[in-house]
Amino acid sequence: MTLGQRIKEEQEKRQWTQDYLAETLNVFRQAISKWEVENAYPDIDRLVQISNLFDITLDSLIKGDDSLKKSIVITKNAKAQTNVWEFMRSTGWMMVIAIIYLVTKMIIAVFS
Repeated sequence: MTLGQRIKEEQEKRQWTQDYLAETLNVFRQAISKWEVENAYPDIDRLVQISNLFDITLDSLIKGDDSLKKSIVITKNAKAQTNVWEFMRSTGWMMVIAIIYLVTKMIIAVFS
C-alpha cells in the first residue's frame, strides 16, 4: 500500500474530509489531494504529524512505499547540497573582498 492510499484509507476510516485533514495539518486541501494521488509527498515533519494524528507509527505509515523512501533520501541530499552552496556563496564574496583589499594595500605600499 502506498502512502497516498494509506492516508486516504485512514482518513475515510475516521470519516474525515480533505478539508478537515488539511486544516488540522495546516496545509491546503490541494496538498492532501496531491498526497492521495501521489503527485507530491509530505515532508518528514508533516509525516510525523500525520502518523500522530492517525495514531499509527511512522513506519507503518510509509512502509511499502519505496518511491517515498527514495524521495526522502533525495530531499535530504538536495538540502545538504543547498547548504554547502549557500555557505560557499556567502563566504565566497567575503574572500573576494578580502583579496581585493589585500591587493589594493600591496599596490599602495609598492607605489608609496
